[in-house]
Amino acid sequence: MTTIEDILLLVKGGLYEDALLKVDELEDNLDKVHAVSLIALDIYEKFSDINLALDIMEDAEYITKKIKDPFKKSIALSNVASAYLIIGNRKKGVKLFEKALDEALHIENSGERAIALGKISYHMGISGLIDSALETFEVAFDTVIRSKIDYTQKTDYSIKLGEILEETGDSLNSTGALPFYERAYDLFDKLHVNFKAAILEKKILLAKTLKVCGKPEIRSALLEGRYGHAVAEVKNLLKGEKIAIGLLEIALWMKKLDVFEYKKIVREILEQIDAFSYSQEGVAYIATLLTELGSIKEALVFANKIEDVEKKSEALKAIALELAREKELKDAYKIIEIIPDNEIKKKALEEIVEIEATL
Repeated sequence: MTTIEDILLLVKGGLYEDALLKVDELEDNLDKVHAVSLIALDIYEKFSDINLALDIMEDAEYITKKIKDPFKKSIALSNVASAYLIIGNRKKGVKLFEKALDEALHIENSGERAIALGKISYHMGISGLIDSALETFEVAFDTVIRSKIDYTQKTDYSIKLGEILEETGDSLNSTGALPFYERAYDLFDKLHVNFKAAILEKKILLAKTLKVCGKPEIRSALLEGRYGHAVAEVKNLLKGEKIAIGLLEIALWMKKLDVFEYKKIVREILEQIDAFSYSQEGVAYIATLLTELGSIKEALVFANKIEDVEKKSEALKAIALELAREKELKDAYKIIEIIPDNEIKKKALEEIVEIEATL
């Protein structure tokens, strides 16, 4: 029996015609819609062939019309909608999302209706409609809370919705992932599902650490402790200053986990640091990362390259405070002397006095 995984293997090998022929062997129309959408998206992402991708999506849309069950139909419609949005047909994508929501409202079982809304939220999220996705999730959650099912069932459905939120976050870059992770954490924490809350807490910290190189595949590798693979992915997926920034972000994550090898990554990137050209935004961020990594001398070099007076002052203040925490008070006060913004200089002095009092 043919599965979606079989079709994905063909897609991975670029055998699109064979993959499309195999779609007919799938038993469930919802699976067929999902498979066809994946084929269209892969063609779009690898070859930027919008016309071919849209032609294939018409097949997915046609299959959706065959689905009668409102639960499956709403999910199929949202799947097709997200693919259209990603490919670039926003008008059609938004229209199909509206149809998906309307279909979900016809689901009699409140639990199933909530899960369908959760799935629609997922597809909205992965296609960039972050606010709409979060709003739809709240409707799904409210559907569970207001339903007349017993407490145990409400808990089960709420956990399923939390897992959908987490899955949505896992599919997005760090910035997009954070609101989904934070909402999922809040949900699991209130339900006292402690092991899931702990996982989300770690994912939130990782997403906040990997602001630039926070692609899903890189975060996944780091969560699994595959640091070498994450480094390779940064070099493969990013360009220019983002490579240096990405490697420093990985090193910072490793430092937070007390993985001593982070020093090797810092050392290697510092040896190549002059090979890249940097934007002012990049210079400021690298100064911050190097400060957090304890490479104060190098951080100071980058801080002095910042042209914006306020940003430069904040970077120098951070360096001074880090030196103070390391009991290098003489050097900390020297840095404060060269902070150009007087207000920031004053705050830095106040904070250093507080640090000094605790030493």
